Amino acid sequence: MQASSLAVRWAALSDVGLQRVRNEDAFLVEPARSYAVVADGMGGHNAGDVAARIVIDTIGEVLRQRLPEHGVEARASVLRAAVLAANDAVRAAAARDRGLTGMGATVVVANPCADGLIFASVGDSRLYRLRAGRLEQLTHDHTMLQELVDGGMISPEQARRVPFRGMLTRALGVEDEVLVDVGRTDLQPGDLLLMCSDGLTDMVDADELASLLAAPGDVYTCAATLVASANAEGGRDNITVVLAAVADDRSANAGG
Repeated sequence: MQASSLAVRWAALSDVGLQRVRNEDAFLVEPARSYAVVADGMGGHNAGDVAARIVIDTIGEVLRQRLPEHGVEARASVLRAAVLAANDAVRAAAARDRGLTGMGATVVVANPCADGLIFASVGDSRLYRLRAGRLEQLTHDHTMLQELVDGGMISPEQARRVPFRGMLTRALGVEDEVLVDVGRTDLQPGDLLLMCSDGLTDMVDADELASLLAAPGDVYTCAATLVASANAEGGRDNITVVLAAVADDRSANAGG
């Protein structure tokens, strides 16, 4: 990671799961610029694949051209603009090809730097932070189920027992305009970030996620373990995980 005091070790893995014939997830990791994107496509035929790839390609292009190395506000503005550009790109592609009508995607973007973590999301792809053994979901799901929780209609405990997370209330490509959640928080050496599609979180609950993330081992092994755990629980959907382990830059250099 190009920052004065932090280093980030990345790992990523995507799997079709056990019940789908096509992987409609996509991801991008750019270690040199310290950002990653996870998209989960939806739509008939091949449209989900196409939507996810458009989202990844569009956001990647905007971030490569415009993302600054420093400045929390500036980085947040570029992340929002990149996601909005992806929404426009998905809708434009669907307008050109009737076979892609109705396609869309969820997305989560993360940019960890020395001056803090900036992230953006639409839909139910998530970003978590494990710190000192405590797992915190940093993104907010845009689903009917989450709205029931927010409105006090059901408890978070009841929501965790629902087999499927419900209909999306926001996604890229659905409307001309989309509301993008943008957040920021601090980072500390020892933090572990998890970005994932709902193919992981629909299969593996938060307690098990925390346990798996806290287990000894490198990020590559951890990513493989997360995917294997989702498949062991049924693998109903595509599964994509991106991990970012944060360390002190000096200790990372000392460790090779």
